[in-house]
Amino acid sequence: MTVTRSDGPGARRAGAAAVEFDLTAHWRERARGREGWDNAPALVRDLSARFTATVAEAIERAGGVPGRTETEFVAATWYGTSHVAEVMHEQLREAGPKWLDPEQFLHYSPHAMVSAAALDLGLGGASATLVGPDAEFQAVTHAVRRIRSGRAATVVVAEYESLTPFAAAPCPDGPGTAAGAPPKGRATALVLTAGDGRGPSLTVHRSGDGADPAAGRAGTTVRTAGPGLLRLLADAEEPLVVVSQAAGLRDALVLG
Repeated sequence: MTVTRSDGPGARRAGAAAVEFDLTAHWRERARGREGWDNAPALVRDLSARFTATVAEAIERAGGVPGRTETEFVAATWYGTSHVAEVMHEQLREAGPKWLDPEQFLHYSPHAMVSAAALDLGLGGASATLVGPDAEFQAVTHAVRRIRSGRAATVVVAEYESLTPFAAAPCPDGPGTAAGAPPKGRATALVLTAGDGRGPSLTVHRSGDGADPAAGRAGTTVRTAGPGLLRLLADAEEPLVVVSQAAGLRDALVLG
């Protein structure tokens, strides 16, 4: 069977950047319990700085973005800033008077990473953060549709992950995990633009049950979406089809 409908011409991958980083310091502070609480905000500021730097590098590789104040920004993550969330939870469970460092609230929401990067880089368009296993796929499709519909000329799509020990425990095959060692943190950013600029095209295809998004694309690699999707799209040089893993969905991203 063939793809039943394409959502138009899609977008162009104009620039990309990716980074992995060591989470040992975070895990060490988490293992200290109460004694490590005071260091949680500073460590998350470091994660935020790494994320912002990755987005900045992608924009630089794209040759900049015209109209930064209209550039949109969408990000994806599994667990967000769970380091601070876990510390706040532990503090509130303590017996006796409850206290929270006000600075921690700045880093509590998963959207805090996007807010900080947008403010630092002057990106003034609409922004959003999606959470969950299919979030990267949905973030990219959202960006492509915003561009295809003419609502945005440029959208930055990014993802970040910095698993805590608590989050990693039930997720041994999750993003960046490795047996016997703290998982690697990571961040990836893509700059997607409208028009016929440089970079491969990226389109969203809608299909019926059993449809084959790679039909008529001889030699095209077909992958199922999962953690690291943005890194896959950032590194890909050959045509690629990525199918959503969400139950009941048959949408596909086609890079080519």
